[in-house]
Amino acid sequence: ALARLFRTSTYPKYKYRVRFCWWGAEELGLLGADFHVKQAKNSSIIGERLSDYLINLNYDTIGSPNYMLGIYDGSTARNDTPSQALVGSNKLTDLFRDWFIRQNLPWDYRDLSGRSDYAPFLAEGIVSGGLSSGTDGIKTQKQRDRYDEMLGQGLGGVADIMYDPCYHKVCDSIQNINLFGYEKMVKAAAYVLEFLGREDDLKTWLYPSTS
Repeated sequence: ALARLFRTSTYPKYKYRVRFCWWGAEELGLLGADFHVKQAKNSSIIGERLSDYLINLNYDTIGSPNYMLGIYDGSTARNDTPSQALVGSNKLTDLFRDWFIRQNLPWDYRDLSGRSDYAPFLAEGIVSGGLSSGTDGIKTQKQRDRYDEMLGQGLGGVADIMYDPCYHKVCDSIQNINLFGYEKMVKAAAYVLEFLGREDDLKTWLYPSTS
C-alpha cells in the first residue's frame, strides 16, 4: 500500500512533509519503529526530531485474503497513552469510518492495542491510527453475512476461519492478497492522506487542546 501511494504522481504540493517508512523487525518487538523513535527523540536536526512528527498512519496489514475493513479505534488506546494524542487519534478513526460509510462499504473497529509499529509513536504522544484487514483473528458468521449483504454474495469471505490463514507462514506472499479488499484499503488510505495534507492548520486539528 505504501508503495502504491508513493508512486502516485498527482498529489498537489502539501504544506507538510510525508515520510514513507517500512519498519524492520516488527515481529521481534517493534524494534525498527522503536529505534527510529529513540533516534528522533535525541535528534536536534529540523525535520528529524520527534517533535516534528504530527501523526503516524499505520498500514501494517491490508491485503488479508479473508479480509475485514478494519479501522484502528482511538478510543481503545491504552490507559497510559499521553492525553494529547487521544483527541486526534479519535478524529482519525472517525475520518476513516466516515469514508467507508460514504462508499457504502462495511467496516469494523480494531483495538489500538499497541501490537503494531504505531505503538512507539503513540506512547510518545503522537496521534496514531490506520487500517488493518485482520491477521490471526477469526471472521464470524455475523460479520461474513454483513459483508455479503453490503458487498454482494461471495465478497464477504468465509466464516469461522482466520482473516489471514497464511499469517506468519511461508505462504504469505503476493499471491495471498485479496485484491478487492486491498484496493478499498488503499483508496481509504489515499483519501485520509489527501485530507490531512490539505488541512490549513493540521497541528491544531490533531492537537486542539495544546495549540
